[in-house]
Amino acid sequence: MQRFPLVSFVCGLSLFGCWATPSQGGTGGGSGTGTGGSSSSGPTMKDPSTYAQNGTSGNAMYPYPQGHAYANCSWPKYNTDVVETAYQNWKAKFFDSGTGRIMRPEDSNDTVSEGIGYGMLIGVFMNDKAMFDAVWGYGKAHLDGNGLMTWHYNSSGSAAGNGSATDADEDMAYALMMAGVQWSDSTYTSAGTTMANAIMAHEVSGNVLEAGDSFNNANELDPSYFAPSYYRVFARVTGNSAWMNVLDETYTILGNADQPDGLVPNWVNQSGTGISYGSPNVGPYFGYDACRTPFRIALDWCLNGELRAQSYLNLIEGFYSAQAPNSVATLKDGYTTSGGMPPSASGLGVNQAGMAFYGPAAVGAMEAAQYNAFRDSAYLSLIGQTSGAAVSNSGIFSYFSGSWGTLSLMALSGNFWDMTSP
Repeated sequence: MQRFPLVSFVCGLSLFGCWATPSQGGTGGGSGTGTGGSSSSGPTMKDPSTYAQNGTSGNAMYPYPQGHAYANCSWPKYNTDVVETAYQNWKAKFFDSGTGRIMRPEDSNDTVSEGIGYGMLIGVFMNDKAMFDAVWGYGKAHLDGNGLMTWHYNSSGSAAGNGSATDADEDMAYALMMAGVQWSDSTYTSAGTTMANAIMAHEVSGNVLEAGDSFNNANELDPSYFAPSYYRVFARVTGNSAWMNVLDETYTILGNADQPDGLVPNWVNQSGTGISYGSPNVGPYFGYDACRTPFRIALDWCLNGELRAQSYLNLIEGFYSAQAPNSVATLKDGYTTSGGMPPSASGLGVNQAGMAFYGPAAVGAMEAAQYNAFRDSAYLSLIGQTSGAAVSNSGIFSYFSGSWGTLSLMALSGNFWDMTSP
């Protein structure tokens, strides 16, 4: 959409049964401690009975928090209370319980399908079944003739745009597949399978993931939509191995687009070359679409050990760490693909980067120990901007920034993974 450690289990007598606690000794490319390398003590993880949503979400397989193992990445020294605070603040500000939709207050309280996907992901991993069902109910009621969600609705519920946005559809499909496991309900899995099949039928051309079902143009692609870790799940759950061909093609296009520093353009053609898109022309620059890319690619390294993902992360995280060795305050909200400042007419690179930039970057920085300093400073900034006074400041905790800040904190605490293959 265009836009301006390993775990052990402790068992008690409560209704929550067993809950995960982080063990010492992370694995893979991280610090080896699971704590960001800054302390000998581990992350702070509370008993699930601490968190209200667990008491209202039935017999969940994975009540929040989990601290699920990332085989190849290490965590910062997180505290599950601050992740809970981010989620509760996000829900209070953007979830409309009356309609089930996720609103953008700074855009006249409209709704985009992307937000429905975010809400479903947050709902399933934070174990908020009531919110998940309400958000999915809204999404399901607004599917187009292809079984994919129309991307834009105004506050009155009228369609304000045509066609779907692929990132939203794949987030929704993935969240549904997770929900089938989380709440032991195959109807979610079936719905996720149906949506994944619709994505393959209407948003994939050959092996190329298109931007939506109305594009029908494999030369207008958004690399931030590429979610290779999802495609492994889609292939397994649907039984359609063609998803692995889509996975391979995303890495081919990403590899052609990543430039020396991993700064992929917002929009590219099949060759990975940045293209003109939008007004002002923000397509060829690393901006508010491309900033999300490290999050999705990091999942495939952290969870699956995909070496092509690691190669990309080493590029982009090397850039971020060099730009912001001690504080994310030095980052800008846009760069050229060579790391310079975009032309002023693009509107990019003018402001300090917000959570949508440094949150996904922090998730990518879990890849290797040399990025721990950047990862930890970004994590601390995420805490500051998802709690307290910052939440009332729409310029900081806006819909897009707040959503990616919350999702990033979830991943940085091991609460975003593949429940279908625990």
